[in-house]
Amino acid sequence: MSPPTAFVCGVTGTQGGMVAAQLRANNIPVHALARDTSSPGAVAAQALGVDLWQGDFDNLSAIEAAMRGCTLLFLNFRPDFTDTSADLRWARNLIAAAKAAGVKHAVFSSGLSVNAPEKLNAWNPDSLLAKFMLSKQAIERETREAGFEHWTVIRPGNFFSNYINPLVFMFPGLVDKGVTATAAKKDTVLPCIDPITIGKFVTAAFLDPAKFHGHNVEIADEPKTFDEILGGLSAATGRDLKAVYLSDQEIEAQVAASPFVQGQLASRNLIDFVDMDKVKSWGVPLSSFDAFLEREKDRVAETYRVSS
Repeated sequence: MSPPTAFVCGVTGTQGGMVAAQLRANNIPVHALARDTSSPGAVAAQALGVDLWQGDFDNLSAIEAAMRGCTLLFLNFRPDFTDTSADLRWARNLIAAAKAAGVKHAVFSSGLSVNAPEKLNAWNPDSLLAKFMLSKQAIERETREAGFEHWTVIRPGNFFSNYINPLVFMFPGLVDKGVTATAAKKDTVLPCIDPITIGKFVTAAFLDPAKFHGHNVEIADEPKTFDEILGGLSAATGRDLKAVYLSDQEIEAQVAASPFVQGQLASRNLIDFVDMDKVKSWGVPLSSFDAFLEREKDRVAETYRVSS
């Protein structure tokens, strides 16, 4: 019997890269697509032993070729701000190809609150954030109803990696000025996660499909306030990084045009969507902000280095 082989979305990105690394550490072959197989991310994936095909999630022939021989599927998508329907279209393309290829277990990385986004603080069903959340909700449904022998939905929290390149742009002013404004409150507690934990949970699900089948798994590593996150970054970089908390009037002036402000508003009660005791009950080793900062210390230093 041939070993299981996984098709992994986004191996050049945050989640897919960590999932691929954890799968390869467990000697599970990984197939993936990359728009540019010579990019730094693609080269890094190939160094892990990932087999790459050139193409994207709209290229059906490339998907079919890369999916051939796979028995596992990891779905995750980066939001497309110019086409909010793209990720659902891509999911359907990949699920159809996976079914045709004989994939047995699909895992979709969604997000905390996707099951009930209307319970988020300041929920606006017409916002850009809502479009992304409802699209993820639809992909969860597609994953559950596709007819795979096993399915699992992972719902991670706020990524520690959001605070370093290439995602730190979501916090304007933080790198260049050391100060960023946020619509979170000073006492907002964020359910934070190290992307390596996503990789570990996905790998655990693939290695024990019966245990994880049919479950929606909410995950986080550590609850942190924004000030605590910036304090950790300050200690790691030697800089004094601070947050300015927007007033209601300032939020009102910005929220309609900024999905990041929308997300920060929603984050005010995101902690309500995860039970840390339940997370720990899965038996998957958790990480921490300190562990993330140590592992990624070179990227942290590069992100916050000030040009003289």
